[in-house]
Amino acid sequence: MKINIFTLLVLFIVVTTNSFAQINTGMLKGRIVTINNEPVRGATVQFQHTKITTQTDADGGFSLNGVPAGTYVLVVSNIGYSALKQNLVIASGKNTFLNLQLSESKNELQEVAINTTKTRYQVKRSNSSTRMDIPLLSTPQSVQVVSSEVMQDRQAFTLNEIASTFTGMKANNGNGSFNMRGFTAYSPTDASFLLYNGVRGNLFLWSQQPLLYNVESVELLRGPSGALFSEGAPGGVINFVTKKPLTEARYNVDLSLGSWNFRRASLDLTGPLTKNKKLLYRAIIGYDRSKSFRNNQDKENIFLAPSLTYIFSENTNLNLELNYAHQKAVQQYDNGTFIRTRPDGTFDFNYYPDNLTIQSPSDYGKTDNASATLTFNHRFAKDLDLTVVQRGVRNVLDFTDHIPVGKIRNDSVSRAYQDWRTDRFSLQTTAYGTYTTKTGSIKHQVIIGADYNRYGWTKNDYQYKPSTRISIFNPDYSNDPPASSVEAEESDDNKRITNLLGLYIQDQLSFSEKFKALLSIRYDNYNGQETPLSARDNKQGDELQATGWIPRFGLVYLPMTNVSVYGTFLRSFNPQTSNNVLSGGPFPTRTATQYELGSKADFFNEQLSATLSLYQINYANILTAAPTEENSHRQAAIDGTRSRGVELSATGTIGNFNIIAGYAYNEHIVLSNSAFGKKGDRFANAPKHIANLWLKYNLRTTAAKGLGLAAGVRYVSDQVGLISNQNFVFPEYTVFDAAVNYQRGRYNIQFNAYNLTNKHYFTGSRSSTVTAGLGDPFNYRIGISYQIR
Repeated sequence: MKINIFTLLVLFIVVTTNSFAQINTGMLKGRIVTINNEPVRGATVQFQHTKITTQTDADGGFSLNGVPAGTYVLVVSNIGYSALKQNLVIASGKNTFLNLQLSESKNELQEVAINTTKTRYQVKRSNSSTRMDIPLLSTPQSVQVVSSEVMQDRQAFTLNEIASTFTGMKANNGNGSFNMRGFTAYSPTDASFLLYNGVRGNLFLWSQQPLLYNVESVELLRGPSGALFSEGAPGGVINFVTKKPLTEARYNVDLSLGSWNFRRASLDLTGPLTKNKKLLYRAIIGYDRSKSFRNNQDKENIFLAPSLTYIFSENTNLNLELNYAHQKAVQQYDNGTFIRTRPDGTFDFNYYPDNLTIQSPSDYGKTDNASATLTFNHRFAKDLDLTVVQRGVRNVLDFTDHIPVGKIRNDSVSRAYQDWRTDRFSLQTTAYGTYTTKTGSIKHQVIIGADYNRYGWTKNDYQYKPSTRISIFNPDYSNDPPASSVEAEESDDNKRITNLLGLYIQDQLSFSEKFKALLSIRYDNYNGQETPLSARDNKQGDELQATGWIPRFGLVYLPMTNVSVYGTFLRSFNPQTSNNVLSGGPFPTRTATQYELGSKADFFNEQLSATLSLYQINYANILTAAPTEENSHRQAAIDGTRSRGVELSATGTIGNFNIIAGYAYNEHIVLSNSAFGKKGDRFANAPKHIANLWLKYNLRTTAAKGLGLAAGVRYVSDQVGLISNQNFVFPEYTVFDAAVNYQRGRYNIQFNAYNLTNKHYFTGSRSSTVTAGLGDPFNYRIGISYQIR
C-alpha cells in the first residue's frame, strides 16, 4: 500500500484555501453551563430554521464559524434542561461570545440523551496540553483526543485496543509498550509516559494493558512534553481523562462476550448524594476474564473506581478519586511466538504454529494496583484560579516467567526463569495557579506551578536462574520451575527512592485574535538513591543526581476563525530509568528536541477537525536493550537518533457519517556508528507508514432509526525488529474490522468483528529474534449496554 504524501498535502491545502473564500460571515463562540456553573456537554446549539448547528464539548464550549451575516434565533437544548432561545445578530467579520445558562427540567427524555452523546467523535478542547482552557485549534502542538463514544463503538477496553485509532501510534506487543513518532514508550520502572488528568502516576505496571473502565477520553500529546509534566517520552505522552461525578443521576450497565472465552461486565453509577446537589458521587465497578488463541493464557481483572465531589460554591470544589485494579494471570503478558531463522540468516515468520509459547503453565502473575487522587479547585477572582492535586499510587507485583536464552537450534530453545516480587509507589503533589491579565493590547494567560514527586520502590526482590531446554513442538514442562537449590545467576534485593522537584512558568500571549504565542520554561531536579537490602543483592546501588532546564516555545496564526497555522519547539529532559553498573550503566541523561510545523482546521460547519503536522525529533542517549548470551539484561545508550515525519488526521462528523482517519510517515534512524547499529540504520519497531480509517454510518430513517454500521482498516508497513539486526524485518500488514450496533431507547446492542481476513501479522519485537509479538487472528465481541435511568 503506497500513499503519496505530496497528494495529501495538496488536498489539504486546497480544502484549506477554499475556507478562505468565505466572505460576509461572522462567528459565534460560547459556553453553556448549569446553575452550578458546571459545563453542559452534548447540548445542541442551533440557529432556528437553519442547518447551522453544533454540540457543546466536554467543557460546555461551542463554536460556529462562517455564519452568514444576519439576524437569527439561537436555540440551545439538552435533555434534562429547559430549552433556551435568544435573538442574535451576526455581523460580518465580527466574533461574538456568549455565556449561557440552562435550567434543569423535570421532563424525562433519557432515550434522546443517549442518541445525542452516542455520535460525539470530535473533541475540540483539551486542558492537558497547556493546562489552560483553550481550543485545540489555538494550541501549538499536535494533540488528538479519542472520546468515550469511539471506545464504545470500537468495543475497546484497554489502551492497546484503542492505540491504532491514534494517527501514527501502535501497540508493540501485548503489554505496556507503544510506538509513537518512531519511539518506543515503555514504563518498566518508576516513571511513565502515562498521565491521569495531567498528573504523573501510572496506575498500571509495564507488564499490563492499561484498562479503560473509568476513562472518559484518551489524549495523545505528540512529541516531548516535559515542560509541563517532567516525564516526557520523546514520541508523545498519553493522558487519561477519568469520569467524574455528575449532578444528575445516571446508572449504566455493560455486558460483553467474545472470542477465547472473553467476558466482561461493568457498572457505572453517578448522581447527587444530597438534595442541594453539593455532594456528588460516582462508582465504577468492572470485571473481565479471558483466555487466548495462545497456549496457557488466562487473565482476570477486577476494577473499582469510587469518587466523590463536593461543591462548596460555584468557585470552589474538591474531588476525591480512588482506583483499585487487581489482576491475576497464568502469564501476565505474552512473550511472543517463535520465529525460525533459516540457514542463510533470513527469517521464516510462518514456520511455527501461532499457539506455541516459550512460557510455562507454572508461570503466574498477580498485581494489586491502587491510587488515590485529591484535587482542589478554587477561583479567587474572575481572572485567578488555583489547582492543587495530591496523587498517590502503589503497585504490588508477584510474578514468575520463562524467557528465551540464545538461538533456536533443531526446533528447541534454552530458557531462563525469572522470579520477581516488587512493591512500588509514587507520591505526586502538583500545584499551579492560572492568572489572566493584559499588558497594553496583549492578553496573557499565565501559569505558575510546582511539582514534587517522590517515587520508587520499597521492595525489589528479583532472581534470574537457568531453566530447562525445551522442544518447541513437544515441550516438557515437568521440571518447571527450577528447584530452589538452583543458584541464581542474577539477584536483586533493594529499595530505591527518587525525589523530583519541578518548577515552571508558562504564558500564552494573545497579540490579537489571529496571532498568539506560548512560552514556558521548567526546571527539574532529580535526586535518587538505590540501597541494597541484603547481601543477596549482587549489584552496586544506583545514585541519581540530575538537573536541567526544559524550554517550550510555540506560535499560532489564525488567518480564519476555523483555520490555524502553528510552529513549536519542544524539549524533554529525563534521567535514565536504569543506571546499574551490571546493566551497562551509569548512562548519560536522555534529552529530546522537537521542531514542528503544522496546520489545523475545522470543516463542514466545524463538525470535522483536521490536523497536518511536520516534525523532527533529535534524541540523545536513548537507552535500548543490548542483550548478550552472557547477560540478557544488558542495556546501552545510543549516541543519538533522529525521527522525522508527516502526520495527517481527521476526526468528526460529515452528515450521517462519523469518521476517524489518519496517515503517518516516519523515518527514525541512528545518527552515528556504534556497536549496536550503523549510521542510517532503522530504529526498532518503527514502521515508515501507518494509516488508519474508521467510518460509521448512522441510519436516521424511521424504519432503521438507531442502527449503525461501521468499518475500519489499518495499514502498517514493514518494520525492523532489532537495531542490531537490520535483516530482522516484520512484513507489512493490513487489517480490516467491522461493527454493527442497534440502539433502542435505553438499550444498545453491538457486534464487533476484528481482523476479518484473519491476517497473520506481527506487531513488534522485544529483545531477540527468537520471539515476536503476534497480532490477534479473527475474533469478535458482542456487547449490550443499558441505561437504567
